[in-house]
Amino acid sequence: MKRSITAIAFAASFAATSIFAAEVEPRFQAGALSFSGGTGFTNASLKITGPGDFEAEETASRGLPVFRVRGGRMKDGFYQFSLSAATDEQVKIKKQVNNGRGDNTRDYTLKPFHMSGMFEISRGTIVPPEEMKAGADGDAASE
Repeated sequence: MKRSITAIAFAASFAATSIFAAEVEPRFQAGALSFSGGTGFTNASLKITGPGDFEAEETASRGLPVFRVRGGRMKDGFYQFSLSAATDEQVKIKKQVNNGRGDNTRDYTLKPFHMSGMFEISRGTIVPPEEMKAGADGDAASE
């Protein structure tokens, strides 16, 4: 049985991220994309792109941002998201540079976090992943 292009792309988009932050999962609700799990995130940015040159960005200084569907302004189709944030995990800086901060210089940086994926909008709402169209290009996949 052949898998749909959408299902393969969807699974692949989360495979790499699960290694680094298995506890963070996207939550696709009819009117919003949010994230569950994980703690200690700061300076998070969620970028959404899609049909008709659609672009949006949501940010959160603490925690993870939420994207709310924008009613009639979003065309039906597939949208991509990219989430990036700093975690509270400290990573030792191997080669420090004099940044002019004197005694306030840190010998660590915060470990970055990144996740990306896709979702479908149909009739102004997010389609649950298990109900997405057969093919990302809109063509039905043969089974």
